Amino acid sequence: MNRVKIILDADVVIDFIDGGRLSILPNILPAYDFVILDIVMNQELGKHAATRQYIERQIEWFKGPHNISILEWKPDQETLRIYAQLLKTKGKGESACMAYCQTHNDVLASCNLRDTKAYCEQNGITFITFLDLIWYAWQNKILTEAECDQCIQDVIKAGNNIPNIKIAEYIPTISNL
Repeated sequence: MNRVKIILDADVVIDFIDGGRLSILPNILPAYDFVILDIVMNQELGKHAATRQYIERQIEWFKGPHNISILEWKPDQETLRIYAQLLKTKGKGESACMAYCQTHNDVLASCNLRDTKAYCEQNGITFITFLDLIWYAWQNKILTEAECDQCIQDVIKAGNNIPNIKIAEYIPTISNL
């Protein structure tokens, strides 16, 4: 039986890198497969060689049942049609992730709610954010409350646009994954 995938958009991956917590990401929700589409890796994350190398090392070092994998972007006709429509108003990475999730019933992980939330809600796509994943890390005792709060502050200090909130005060987008 195929497990549900959490399809990682570039912004979530960057937030976990900047928060120093990419290595724990697959352990947060071990019932899911964490996946980066190769189009996101090549077009978005691959813009900076150091970022790409960091992710590749992460995947190599932590081989096992709970890891991040790269999935080849091979859209079928329906996925390609949705992707082309989304490209009119959204970036390549977001469009690919949303189209894939819509046609495969997988979960989108994106921080760009301005561009994704309404579409996901209208099309029945489950979505989560970086903060949702950090909240799950706290709930599942992967990180302590203090570690979650520090991770959030590290991401903010890196210049990423996420709410400045204590994890204990955060209300998750979805709390039943």
